[in-house]
Amino acid sequence: MKIERARLRDTPALAWTAARAFAAESAKAGIRRRARGLYLMHLYSLALLARGGRLWHWEKKAIIVIEYKKPPTRWRWLAPAGLCVVVAIALSTWIRTADSAGLQALLAIMKAGGGVLVIVLVLLLPAIIPALREMHPRRSARNANAIREWRRTLPGREAYKVSYLAMYPQTREGLAFARAAIEHVVPAGAPLYTEARSESHKAIYARRGLHPLATAAGTPTLAMGTR
Repeated sequence: MKIERARLRDTPALAWTAARAFAAESAKAGIRRRARGLYLMHLYSLALLARGGRLWHWEKKAIIVIEYKKPPTRWRWLAPAGLCVVVAIALSTWIRTADSAGLQALLAIMKAGGGVLVIVLVLLLPAIIPALREMHPRRSARNANAIREWRRTLPGREAYKVSYLAMYPQTREGLAFARAAIEHVVPAGAPLYTEARSESHKAIYARRGLHPLATAAGTPTLAMGTR
């Protein structure tokens, strides 16, 4: 089984694989119709993941995302916040001293930017709507809490995250692919975690040695981790 890192040009085919796999999880009929509705959501997501080098596949019929997660640093948030403050101060200072022509030019730029933003949102709408339907805020919050508590027990709080495991047609080879991909990318013994999409997916990850994680209050979740 050859595990390959996905390239940007692979994402149209991989997105169709993911769309059909996700559609097949809810029912066995009308898979193609539901997959078309999910396609753009997966295309945008997988393109970003492929661009970051985190997407892997096997002959375009199975995909998985594996990424190295470091603990968040203050600088990651302070740098963009500081840049926004500097830009805001500079812009307000310039507006107070700018002449009429300058202000009109700024207004024209803002209008053009607003128009571009509207066009981008319209283009993203077919992907945003399915994504909103897939969101489970309470479940995601519980998973995040459980993962945060688990990572506190790790040296350096560093771990690998597995996500987006999908295969179509769905066969037993999906588990073999997941194992092969993890062995190919993740160093032996490195901490690993994921957020299972369902109880059936928990069983798949359990065979790989992951165990369920609970929140600080002991609430069970769909998050799973090793060690």
